[in-house]
Amino acid sequence: MRPHAERIVLVGCGGIGSWLLAPLLRFVNAELYVGEIHLWDGDRYAERNAQRQEFAFERLGANKAQVQAECFQTHYPALRLYAHPEYVTDRSVADAVRERTIVLVAVDNHPARHRIALQAGRLRDVCVLSAGNERLDGNVHVTLRRGGQDRTMPLLTRHPEVAQIQAGDRAEAGCEDLIEQGETQLLVTNFMAAAGLLAAFHALWTYGERHGRRKNSVVPQELYFDAGACAMALVPAAPR
Repeated sequence: MRPHAERIVLVGCGGIGSWLLAPLLRFVNAELYVGEIHLWDGDRYAERNAQRQEFAFERLGANKAQVQAECFQTHYPALRLYAHPEYVTDRSVADAVRERTIVLVAVDNHPARHRIALQAGRLRDVCVLSAGNERLDGNVHVTLRRGGQDRTMPLLTRHPEVAQIQAGDRAEAGCEDLIEQGETQLLVTNFMAAAGLLAAFHALWTYGERHGRRKNSVVPQELYFDAGACAMALVPAAPR
């Protein structure tokens, strides 16, 4: 899959994204990746984020995308990191989700997933890995398009509940704001969502190396995880 990945985009640098970045960037740095890496998030780190999110405490009040980009650019100077201190909106989604891009979606609302999925459906070559979780369980969905054809079932087809939500965008509400509204998040569940995103990313990144050598080499359709049961399960994509 690597020849198609001219850009890697992470949307959301909070509860899931902040745990994903360290292993993800360590991996692509070791792979000598020369494409662009873009981080999108309009939120700022607050003291209450320290319970579940990975960031330097002295950067309280700073934008999440900028904090993470500055931190990891120091660790990996060869990587081409770019921060976008804004949310992905209807106006900016075409800039975030482009051809030959791997998009990792670590947001906490369906309207954001919906607009990213719609944009991906307009493209010929794109991969979108979308993670989400409730208090103890969640999933990572894989949308893969090659040559204008779906190689996996698109998010809005497999999850009609995402397709149906087009209003009430919570993109400008941080995770802790949602918690105050009664939506509970746990560090362990966010961490499993990040691990699921990394696992799906790695499976797609190395698919070309494994395909033909292993009979069980598959393109993932979806990963399900349950922190309470300490379990993770794979649904492979149907042949297309």
